[in-house]
Amino acid sequence: MSTRVERETVIEELEKEFREATGIYLTDNNKINVEKVTKLRADLRKNGIRMVVVKNTLAKIACDRIGKDELSPFFKGPTAVTITKDEGTIPAKIIRDFQKENKDIFPFKISYVDGSVFSGDDTAKLADIPSKEILLSQLLGCLQAPVQNFAGVLNGILSKFVGTLEAVKEQKNNIQ
Repeated sequence: MSTRVERETVIEELEKEFREATGIYLTDNNKINVEKVTKLRADLRKNGIRMVVVKNTLAKIACDRIGKDELSPFFKGPTAVTITKDEGTIPAKIIRDFQKENKDIFPFKISYVDGSVFSGDDTAKLADIPSKEILLSQLLGCLQAPVQNFAGVLNGILSKFVGTLEAVKEQKNNIQ
């Protein structure tokens, strides 16, 4: 049994991590073996993502203290907590890919991504969202297209105008 000081230290660390996180994923850690969890952790770690298994009561206290109490009811049974400080949807993609290879293992319970709470089913759908960089480039393309089209129209008008002036010049040269 850990001492009160040790428990308080764990709670404070969790508070700090939860506060700084852009994504917090809770998954059922019941049917996974050591070999598979080690591989999953390695895949997550490559992307700067941390996965921990903590006592549910300590995690509940940490969530409640920082105002993320909507996660508290999901700390039941064996629960793995995946935390990212970078792009919030990357863990969903990694875990979903892991789930494809390992059916019925490691299902999502709930997630907290960029200030919004998602159910287990909705969390799985987060994996289909393109990355932030791709979304920004698509937005830029959408914003840039009308300007390019307008420039093309102006160029066409100018080309026709110059062509008309050339035709008038030719006609006047032929008359003289």
